[in-house]
Amino acid sequence: MLKSEEGPRSVLSNNVGEGITVNRIPFRSIVWAASALAPATVSAADIYTQPQMDVRVEHNDNFTLSPADDTGSDTGYVAELSALVGIATPKSDTSLRPSVRLQEFPDRKDLERVEASLDLASHVRGQRSNWFLDAELSRRDVYNTETPSGDFDPGDPGGGDDPEAGVIVFGETRTQVELRPSFDYRITERTSIGAEAHLQSTRYDADGPTTRTDYDYGVFQSHLTWALNPTADFTVGAYASRYEATDESEETDAVGGLIGYAYRWSERAGFEARVFHEENDTTIFFPVAFEESTSNFGGEVVAYRRQEVSTWQLAFGRSFVPTGDGGKSEFDRFRIAYDRKLSERFGFKAAARYDSRNGLSNTDTTFDRDYARIDVSLRWFMSPTWYIGGGYAYIWEDREATVSDADNNKVYINFGYRGLEQPRR
Repeated sequence: MLKSEEGPRSVLSNNVGEGITVNRIPFRSIVWAASALAPATVSAADIYTQPQMDVRVEHNDNFTLSPADDTGSDTGYVAELSALVGIATPKSDTSLRPSVRLQEFPDRKDLERVEASLDLASHVRGQRSNWFLDAELSRRDVYNTETPSGDFDPGDPGGGDDPEAGVIVFGETRTQVELRPSFDYRITERTSIGAEAHLQSTRYDADGPTTRTDYDYGVFQSHLTWALNPTADFTVGAYASRYEATDESEETDAVGGLIGYAYRWSERAGFEARVFHEENDTTIFFPVAFEESTSNFGGEVVAYRRQEVSTWQLAFGRSFVPTGDGGKSEFDRFRIAYDRKLSERFGFKAAARYDSRNGLSNTDTTFDRDYARIDVSLRWFMSPTWYIGGGYAYIWEDREATVSDADNNKVYINFGYRGLEQPRR
């Protein structure tokens, strides 16, 4: 599921599944989740399930990303449990994915956390129309939202996992609810129209005083798409959004327009590019009331290639996102991930990302930061369902409000279970 809004969502067509065309945002559909996590089941059964478990021991030499690097190292234990449950019919696909994450560091009680999320994705196909509903309820530790990897979530490989911009404070959590209803209607063989909404409510909670601001965010977008040929689409659209801090300290109204182009070489390879222009009118009520307007261009390129033994995914661009810092931010992002099967049982994965965030308002510069992370890992399946592995991650950040940058080296060993599909009638 999506974790935060990255500018207007794209509405171009992509072939992301085996023989399935999805008129949706880049790679964003239940079909991807079904084909990525349960490829053999969707075509064979009405109901499919796939439980997953991962347990690891990790060691960090600067977990808190302290510029002084004098906080010492931390060793901890992390367990993640999830399940993909889906129902497929000739006219619809629906999936539900509950997940729980438990984290414990024996020497750091402030790092003990239990996270949970529930994702829902539904797609209903009509003769000329496609209806979608994506929803998420999540409660996550702010540190983990602050330091995401460059890997793509199988259920949301086009986005998500955007880091917060504030200073890391342990013992703080984020509860977020998101709803994304949308539809596409085919007017002719080559022309379609559509609309979608994105409603987001974000709340923060801390053991002590919270460093974040609760906010509500909403976007409405409409679009018109032309199929230039069987492999390419062109789209134009317009959108409007509103950001409101619940403490009434700041609000931002925005309008924008976009154009986009998508091309698919095959059902396994393609790319999408879009450019948009957005105007933001920000009103700040505290500590001094004033208004500010900004006008910015943004855009994004998303590409993918799926082969027999390997998968490439790439995303980069600029967008304007809501944050818990009391306003919106300009967000530059680069992400790349590579997954390869070295043998029938042995796999390798690498992912990297670089982010740069700057507040749209001149009063938000204290939350600006650059962030980078590189992950490499190996996994060996001892049986069709049980595996053991390990990996390394390098995390770096440079904040406007600190005198120097900071980094962390993380190593871990993990084992887990990935259930086989269990079709039921």
